[in-house]
Amino acid sequence: MRKNGFTMIELIAVIVILSLMLLVAVPAINNTIRISEENKKKDSLNNIYMAAEDYLLTNYDDYSTLDSVGAVEYIYVLDLINEQYIDVDTLNPNNDQTFNNKDVVKVTRNEDNTFSYELISLKNLIEILLEQYNPDSTTGLVQDETNSNIYYYTGTNEQVSNNFLWYGGHHWRVLEIDTSNDTLLLVSQQPLTTIQPTSVVWDTQEEYENSYINDWLNDYFYNSLDSSIQNNIVNNIFNVGIYTDVDEITTTGKVGLLDVEQYTRAGGVDSYLDIKDYFWLGNRYDLSDFRVVTDLGYLSNDFFTSVLGVRAVIKISDLTISEGNGTLTSNYKVEDKAINTADIQVGEYINLPYSGNDGACGDDKKCTFRVVSKDNDSIKVVLNGLLPTTSQYGTTTTITLSHTIYTSLNTFVNNISSDYRYTANKTFYIGDYSFDVNYTDIRDESLSASIGLPTVGEMFSGNDIDLGKSSTKTFVDINAIENYAASGVYWTMNRFSSSYVFIVNINGGGLSNPPTNTYGVRPVIYLKSGSSALTFTGGEGTAEQPYELQ
Repeated sequence: MRKNGFTMIELIAVIVILSLMLLVAVPAINNTIRISEENKKKDSLNNIYMAAEDYLLTNYDDYSTLDSVGAVEYIYVLDLINEQYIDVDTLNPNNDQTFNNKDVVKVTRNEDNTFSYELISLKNLIEILLEQYNPDSTTGLVQDETNSNIYYYTGTNEQVSNNFLWYGGHHWRVLEIDTSNDTLLLVSQQPLTTIQPTSVVWDTQEEYENSYINDWLNDYFYNSLDSSIQNNIVNNIFNVGIYTDVDEITTTGKVGLLDVEQYTRAGGVDSYLDIKDYFWLGNRYDLSDFRVVTDLGYLSNDFFTSVLGVRAVIKISDLTISEGNGTLTSNYKVEDKAINTADIQVGEYINLPYSGNDGACGDDKKCTFRVVSKDNDSIKVVLNGLLPTTSQYGTTTTITLSHTIYTSLNTFVNNISSDYRYTANKTFYIGDYSFDVNYTDIRDESLSASIGLPTVGEMFSGNDIDLGKSSTKTFVDINAIENYAASGVYWTMNRFSSSYVFIVNINGGGLSNPPTNTYGVRPVIYLKSGSSALTFTGGEGTAEQPYELQ
């Protein structure tokens, strides 16, 4: 007769069955929970995106850059909360945290003229860069041994490959971070012009501050920047003393030069600051020579009447970064796009359709230009490269519209539609640029024309396109340059003397040559702006993604 209860075998069987049921049920339950959470997140994101869409419709005038296909804008979630587009208790579905002032809805205009939305969190540049720091590393981002607030970069381009910044129309490299006041020290990645530095080697603060190069940096260059960039530049102390004691003389200003110690600290030859181009440092060698970096990357001396590249150094307050990974072709970037040629920044890039069949602007028949300067009704732009064929200057050194070089210039400009060009004549300065002269001295003579060549002392009138033609570019993206291998030298508008014309050469210096020689041609034209401003249809203004005019 069987007693009440289960046998051991029956209990084990029940346990096994229950275990099997749990093995089936738990994943199903977990999957149900996961799906529920995903749906909850999706619903929350959709609510935020619908709120952003309503907000955009109401405030579209503030986001008019979105008229262009591919344009991107950011709507701050706190604005959606403060203006009651979404509930104040809404949490960020990406992390279940309260929203902060870096949480934004990224809005992108699609090719079919619809908008796409993405909830992201922006980061400050210092925050991003400090993630690169490894206390065990002796290259890349390292900490200063005497000041724990200072971090600086040292090493080759391979070891320092992610400190590129696109800001204010220029490519920069981050030199240094100061966490005590959240500032960054930057140096321009490219030489911005090619000039003589001074009429006398400075050995006092006053002599430096009266020099040509300081005037160019703090007058011409600084005033070319957008006011929003100017307002973010903080005063910095620049060391302009003798090379063995760089802080023998100091000056405080907005823009300055690299000093010998900064270049050495970065690694010197083959470091990320070595662009294989001649450029000035801020320190004298003696009372006739300055310290320079050569086209081989070595520290050397050059006479003060020489003409070499200029790289600007600025210190800025921290930035909120919207995109990029800090590489040469994907610089960290602040979202600040122009709508048209009226609000474009000096230094930004534009693509123009080209109707010629001479290969001047590649297979895509789009010429890439860079903005040199702006006035009330036009913007001055220079080809980001050279024409495919070289040309003589002419038979005389004072350029006229009948000079040989104007044959190729006129052919080129006639293949760019007058829909884009400012066709009335403008002033090109053609005065002498010889020994011991200021870059402004060339303004004593001028030529009235609708197209010309770079003028000494203007932005991008040096080796910013890298005439070195090296297989691996040291400071520019080869794919962004028109006919980069056409010539190692190009003509400017300016005489050197009655027998010679001023040219820019392969290593970034300025020299003189007879006008009957044959060299590269770099056209300069004007585009419509002001009341006739041209609207951009896409692009971001960078070398890799120029603004588009179609």
